[in-house]
Amino acid sequence: MFGRGALGVRGLIVAKDKQLVSYEAVRLGFEAVYTGDRPLEVDDETEVPVTFTADEKGRMVMEWSTWPWTWPGQEKDWDEDIRYINAMQAKLGPLDDRTRQIRAHIGSLTPCDSGFPVTVDELLGAISQGYLAAPSFHNGCWLASVWWEEKTTQPMQDQSMQAVEQIFVGYLEGKGQEELAGRFPPARRFIERTYAWLGPVATLTKLQRLMLERMLLPFEFLTKRNQDALAVHRNCFGPDGRGAQLDAEIAALAGLPKIHPDYLPQYREKLALIPDPQKKELYRVCCHIAHGLHGLSDCHHSTFRWIENWIHGIGTGQWGIPERQAGVERERLGRLLFGYVLGLDKWLLDAPMQFLLLDLGYVDLGFDPKNEILRVYAYLGEERNPVKEWLVACFWYTLMNSPLGGSPAGLVRHKELLERASQLGISLREWMGAALGAKGTE
Repeated sequence: MFGRGALGVRGLIVAKDKQLVSYEAVRLGFEAVYTGDRPLEVDDETEVPVTFTADEKGRMVMEWSTWPWTWPGQEKDWDEDIRYINAMQAKLGPLDDRTRQIRAHIGSLTPCDSGFPVTVDELLGAISQGYLAAPSFHNGCWLASVWWEEKTTQPMQDQSMQAVEQIFVGYLEGKGQEELAGRFPPARRFIERTYAWLGPVATLTKLQRLMLERMLLPFEFLTKRNQDALAVHRNCFGPDGRGAQLDAEIAALAGLPKIHPDYLPQYREKLALIPDPQKKELYRVCCHIAHGLHGLSDCHHSTFRWIENWIHGIGTGQWGIPERQAGVERERLGRLLFGYVLGLDKWLLDAPMQFLLLDLGYVDLGFDPKNEILRVYAYLGEERNPVKEWLVACFWYTLMNSPLGGSPAGLVRHKELLERASQLGISLREWMGAALGAKGTE
C-alpha cells in the first residue's frame, strides 16, 4: 500500500498526540512528530516512508522527508536544487510551528490529487499570510496533514460512491434504468451508459460477473462503510485476499496469464506475450481493475473516470472509452503546472508580472498561463523575507519536479510543454539557474 511501486491510502499515517519534535532536533529537509510510546501500527507487508526512533525520554519519534518520494536513506541522492534550497533553510535559524506546518503541507502536495489546483491556491495564501487555514485541504498522498486536521476538496464524494455501489446492486438485482434514475437523478446519464455497456443482467457471462465482483470489492472502503483501510487493502490487493482469489479465477476462466496490477513490469511483460488481440484487451482491463485506484487512493483526480473505464471494459472487453475525449486531464494539469511554476520562478527573481505578461503576448504556447501567474503574484504580493522566499522555493521545486512512486508527476512530466517553452526562449528555472551560478562564484 505504501510500497515504492504503489501509492498509500489516504490518512493511513497520522500522529496520535500531534506534537512536533523540537526544531533543533530535526534534520534539514525532514519533519518529525511524537507518536506516543511505540511506532504506529502497520502490518508486516506495509512499507512506510518513515523512520521511528526513541528520544532520551523514551518517546517514539516519527521522521519523514518533506521532499516527496524520498524514502529513508535516499537523501544522499538529492539533486543540486534541493541541496541549495536546504542551504537556504539552514540560514533561517529556528522556524516556528506555523512555518513548519506550511513546509510540511507543501511536501504532501501531489499534482494528481483531485483537489488540484485548489490545493495550490491554499498554499499560496498560507505562504503569504504566514499560517495554514484549519482544517486544511487534503492535498496529496505523501504524509498529508500528519499532525493536524484536514478536510476534503471533494464534497459529496462519499455519497457518490454509495450511489455507484447501489446502482450496481440494483442492476444485478434486475432493476430497470428508470427505477434507478428515479432514485439517483444526477446519475441518470451514468446509469444509461452503464446499462448500454453491460447490457441486460440476464446476459452477463460468468466471467463478467466475476469481474464485476472484483470491481466492487474496494467499495467497502470507497463508500466509507468500512474505514479500516489496512484491512480492506489486504482483502482487495493482498496476496491472500479475495481480490487475489478473484484474479486467479478470472485468469483461469478466460485463459489469461496471471493478473498483475497494470503499473508493474510483470503486467507489460505478460501483455506483450498474448497473441490474441481480444485476450490482450481483456487482460488489459483485468489488470487495470486489479490496480484499483492506485490501491484505495480515492483522492486521485481520475477516480470516477477509472470506475467508468472498468465498467466499459467489463461490458465490452476493451480498455478505454472511445466516446470520451482522451487526454483532457493531462492537458489541464500540464497547463496549470506550467503557469504556476513560471509565476513562482519569476516571483523569486523579483520580476514584475506586468512585463512577463506583455512578453507572453508575443509567443504561442498553445494556451494562456495568465490566470495562474496572476494567482501567484496576487497571493504572494510584494513583501519579501527569507522565510517566505524559502517556502516559495520549496513550492517551486515541488510543482516542477514532484515525483510519485518513482515516476515524475510535476511539470517535468510534461516534456512537450517544456520543449515548446525552450524553443520560445522561456525558462522556468531562471531563478535557480541564477542562484546556482551565483553560488559558483562565491
